[in-house]
Amino acid sequence: MRILALALLVLIATAGKSEAQTNASDPLQFYKGYLAVLAKAKSLDELLPYYTRELADGLRKMPTEMQANYIKMNAHALTDLKVTKQQVDSSKAVFEMSAKTADGRETTGSATLVKEGGAWKVEDESWAAPPP
Repeated sequence: MRILALALLVLIATAGKSEAQTNASDPLQFYKGYLAVLAKAKSLDELLPYYTRELADGLRKMPTEMQANYIKMNAHALTDLKVTKQQVDSSKAVFEMSAKTADGRETTGSATLVKEGGAWKVEDESWAAPPP
């Protein structure tokens, strides 16, 4: 019985954390939470709550093999994230950023977030592949 109660508490705590990350009121904090999930994602389902409805729907329609490739191509552990330019209003945020890849190389990227249903969602993002 204690094990069941502990498992239930862990499940509730984990669900709350995920909910908090996907509903962050600050767009940059939301994006950082998304990047943390993206770096460890094993399935597309882990990422869908962070995407706009249109982007999520398009990704869901991809064949399973393509979804796995999407995660492999986009899952990047970034450190030293710095915003170099930003434009934020109540319903849209655009960030230009620099960061370091897991192997220490410099990279640049951009992300566009929009408010959808009162929560920030990733509409578009891209990161430059640094030279080897």
